[in-house]
Amino acid sequence: MFLETTLLFKTMMILAGQVGIVFGLSYFCIKGARWAYENNTTFLGYYYRGAMNMNRQLDLVPYKKAPTKYPIEMTKLIEATTDEETGKKTEAFAKLKLAKSKEEVLQFLKEGYKYSNESTFFNALFFFWAATLFATLFFAATNISILTGMLLFTMQSVAFGILLSFLLLEMDENDGLRATKIVFFVTVLTGYIGYSDIYSFSENVTLQVVLLLSLLALIAFSLIRTFIGFSRNVIRIKAIFGAIVFSLYLLIDFNLIKKKEAISNDWNTAFEMAFTIYIDLMNLLLEILDAMSNS
Repeated sequence: MFLETTLLFKTMMILAGQVGIVFGLSYFCIKGARWAYENNTTFLGYYYRGAMNMNRQLDLVPYKKAPTKYPIEMTKLIEATTDEETGKKTEAFAKLKLAKSKEEVLQFLKEGYKYSNESTFFNALFFFWAATLFATLFFAATNISILTGMLLFTMQSVAFGILLSFLLLEMDENDGLRATKIVFFVTVLTGYIGYSDIYSFSENVTLQVVLLLSLLALIAFSLIRTFIGFSRNVIRIKAIFGAIVFSLYLLIDFNLIKKKEAISNDWNTAFEMAFTIYIDLMNLLLEILDAMSNS
């Protein structure tokens, strides 16, 4: 006869599997990038150049080798800016240039241009990830089929793991490792406090309203940021604020598991809670990475 497991155990079983896929695949891709750098070959279609960060650690930067046929189409994203004197705002746009020689290619690369077809794979991967993420959300909310939901959950975790690895490579994979340690510490701390039920976070309506408004503010900021440039300090403050918001959401999530344990201790509920915590964890990680980024 099988022993009855707690809702927390079921939830952590599902969550650990998905988080393991994300970070395991990210680690594999970063190791693959380092192997490609050391052997002067490609990994996932990219070459990698080595740089030294402020802590004298190897920082890998992915890049594509120049095409052999000219002219080469190259693009650069011009971010939105605001003139400090006039207050006039400019919109973000993609600037296109044609490189007619190797010398022009090198010059454009120094200016921040990239090959126009460089991000085709990742654009497709991003849309696949977004589609499977929203599909998983649908199955988690409706409980139509936990098996289908888990399959979609796993597919989006695989896609996100690859995207995350290249996000870390673009900024600094060493910072990414530090960020994952912070996320782990915050998760353990909020899990212990929330599940201990020393305070009913999940029943505090005022807290939930404040967090909802804060979440809407973060979404609004992200949309405005697409069109208007902000200083690095403003973005860092927003990222720290976002990290606090998602940490509080984790407190509510773990407290909610404790509240639900006596009334709905089943795998459908565990799947719903695992997906909810997963979303908060990934958002927390992205906010921390945004706060640590130098660009």
